[in-house]
Parts: sequence; structure tokens; C-alpha cells
Amino acid sequence: MDSRVKKGLKITLFFAIGGVLFWLAYRGQDIATLFNALEGTRWGWIVAIAVFYLTAHYSRAARWKLLLEPFGYKTRNINLFMSVLVMYLSNLAIPRSGEVLRCGIISKYEKIPFARCLGTVVTERIADLAIVLIVSAIVLVSQWGFVAEMIAANPDICQRIDMLKEYAIPISVILIGLTVAGILIVRMAIRRNILGIGNKINGIWQQFRDGLTTILHLKHRTLFIIHTLYINFVYFYAVYLGFKAFGFTEHLTLATGLMVFVLATFGVIVPSPGGMGTWHFIVIETLAMYGVNRDPDGRAFALVIHGLQDISFIILGALSLILLPVINKDYSPQPATETRLSNT
Repeated sequence: MDSRVKKGLKITLFFAIGGVLFWLAYRGQDIATLFNALEGTRWGWIVAIAVFYLTAHYSRAARWKLLLEPFGYKTRNINLFMSVLVMYLSNLAIPRSGEVLRCGIISKYEKIPFARCLGTVVTERIADLAIVLIVSAIVLVSQWGFVAEMIAANPDICQRIDMLKEYAIPISVILIGLTVAGILIVRMAIRRNILGIGNKINGIWQQFRDGLTTILHLKHRTLFIIHTLYINFVYFYAVYLGFKAFGFTEHLTLATGLMVFVLATFGVIVPSPGGMGTWHFIVIETLAMYGVNRDPDGRAFALVIHGLQDISFIILGALSLILLPVINKDYSPQPATETRLSNT
């Protein structure tokens, strides 16, 4: 099958997943009622959240700079920052594509091997996942009694979760199958060194592994940890600030915001564009457990908060794509001495 056809089918599948889950979250919703719920929105809080998100994006760029420094690269902050903004824009179209695209941008403008960039990005994601898992364990254990009680009192939540499982399980099986098949194909290519592909893959793997293990050679590990904690704190606290923007959620506590953040984060794992549908579905159901009416209040909250992210990603990502070639027109990165960190 042609690669372009495969890519098109994959994109269609991702949008279909998001569309189905978005429909599940908003089916039967009366538009007039939804807009009435939005009339009392305190937009000052929404603007504050947007600025807060922007600081997290910059922190992500600064953290990435720390991971590239051990190789001797002197990267421009503006290039790293804009590549992060483009990443979020790309993820709205094709889930998980942004990480690859931002590596391509830095590889182009900073002359850093693509595989090495990708290795550092994987390291970032591992660090973020570790924080989310730790926080999730604490939150679910500390509030499990309340959650179990609310689920028992709302059997329709279980029904909705079961509906989500119907889509998540087959999709997971397909993705695992494709991953295993890809690994087997790569291993065969390496062993047989078909058309020299094996040697090329080995070289790429070495660069990727160097990027992956760069965290072991960081000069500023404490700063890396601070950035990681701050990035995840912003996404949690932004949910809490979102509560302040609506009269029907302003009574909710930090603990509730943390629970919404944790459950919604796992919802984004489902491969839909920018978490479309999955994020809305889980946030609406979680807020319902804390007494917020699904229709229209919970749906209005999810629509505004997620919509804020999407709009900012589109505007800032598009501007970054336009400005990157301009600001790098006469830029030549400082040459770096390549270092094989995995051998040191």
C-alpha cells in the first residue's frame, strides 16, 4: 500500500476516534442551552490560564535545552520555544506527530542529528510520565473511597466507561500489532543489512541512544527536575483556575482539580487529535462525580478549557511556522564537538 494512503488512513482513523468520543460527550446537547451556560464565563480567568500555559511551553523548551547541552550544542531559545509551539499545532492534526516535527525543526536550524533530538524528547516524555504516575497513585489512593462511592451512586458512569472500552481495546490491539510488526521488520533489516540499511539503522540507533541517556550526563539535574515539576504543575493548576471562570465550578477545590487533571491526562493517551473527545468525555464525567451537571455545565467547562488550548495552539503554532524561516535566515549555529555520551 502506498505510504501516502497509509498516512491518510491513519489520520482518518485518529479523527474518527476523536469524533466518536466527542459525539459521545456532546450527543443530545441543546446548543442554545450550552451557550446560555457560557454567558457567565469570567474571561479574565481564561486569559490568565492562556498566559500560564505559555510559561509551561517556554519551560518545556528550556528543559529540552538542558538535555541537548551535554552534546556541546548551543541552541537558540527562540528556536526551541517555537518548535515546541509547532509541536502542539501538529498534534492537533496527527496525534504524537508533533514530537517528530519539532525534532525535524531543530535538526534543520540547529544542525543537530534528528535521531539524537528524538532520543532527548523520549527522555522528556519518560520524565513527564513518571511525574504523572506518581501523582496519579497519590490522588487515586487518597480519594479512592469518594470516587468508588460516587461511581456506585451513578451507574451510568460505568456504562459510559464500558462504551469507552469498546473503542480503546481494539485500537490498542491494532497499535500493539503494528509496533511488533515494525520491530520485527527493523530487526530483519539490521541482521541482513539489506542495501546497507542495517548499518544506517545502527548509526541512527546509536544517536538515538545517546539522546535517550543524556539525562545521566546533565550539568543541571536539579533545574531539569524543577522544569519537569513546573510543566506538570501548570497543567494541573490551570484546571483549578478554570474552575474560577464559571459560577457552577468555582466551589470546587484543588483536590478536585488534581483528580480532573489525573483522569484527563490518561484520557489523552487515547490517540485522538489533541485529545479531542477523550479529554472532554473524561472531564465531563469526572466533574459529574463532584456534583457538576453534565448538561450543560460540565460540557460548557470542557468545551471552553480545551478550546482555549486548541485556539492558542493554532495561533501560536501557525505564527511559529511563519517566523522560524525568517528569524533563521542568516543564522548559523555554533559548531559542536560530537560526544558519544553512552560510551563515557
